Amino acid sequence: MTPRPWAVLRDAGIVYGLTFAAGIGMASIGVTLQSNPSSAYVANLLSGALGFLVSGLRATSERVEHLAWVAATLWTCNLLNVALHLQSAASWIHSGLTVIFMAALGGTLSMILPPRASFHRQR
Repeated sequence: MTPRPWAVLRDAGIVYGLTFAAGIGMASIGVTLQSNPSSAYVANLLSGALGFLVSGLRATSERVEHLAWVAATLWTCNLLNVALHLQSAASWIHSGLTVIFMAALGGTLSMILPPRASFHRQR
């Protein structure tokens, strides 16, 4: 069963928003890809993993498939960076590995915790 498109878009927006906010936050304290690439990458990775964790917890069924659709949607939406000349096409292709790693990290953490529907049943 394919996840609902609106849920996928919503969760891709959550992941994108968290990584965007982390990027703005890091830049505001002077940490950029040029000045400290490893710190900027780790902040991006962890904020994306947090987004996938939230997405995984929101998914009530077929969590792995939902997270795969969110990752594909997020990666496809990042084509906007190529269109705006903020990122090269080669860099965008390589960023797919980071998106996969974010999804794997956040998705694994979401598998450890119960899905959102379990919280409602326990009350």
